[in-house]
Amino acid sequence: MFIRTVIQEGFNKQAILVPQQGVFRDPKGNPFTLVVARNGKIEQKPLTLDRAIGDAWLVTSGLAPGDRVIVEGTLKVKPGMIVKAVPFGQASQHDGRAKTPAPPGKTN
Repeated sequence: MFIRTVIQEGFNKQAILVPQQGVFRDPKGNPFTLVVARNGKIEQKPLTLDRAIGDAWLVTSGLAPGDRVIVEGTLKVKPGMIVKAVPFGQASQHDGRAKTPAPPGKTN
């Protein structure tokens, strides 16, 4: 007989998870991410990663609580640019491109 179980080894309330699409690698394979600083400037930060958890990386160093990681539109930005940060998932509400489809018989 065999049994499958999930064992929770520990719980870290200070852990920082970053979506995998927000983590990049330099030519040497070192991970880094792009963050928006308080002044709106983009900064590149090197990371130390532990492991993947679902679709996110567990970051052990390189980020602080409250850092705003860029996960969308990364091909259009580079360090030093000044941008306006929009929370992930709310971009379509601000730029007007994508709208939620209306139920049949109603219009937006």
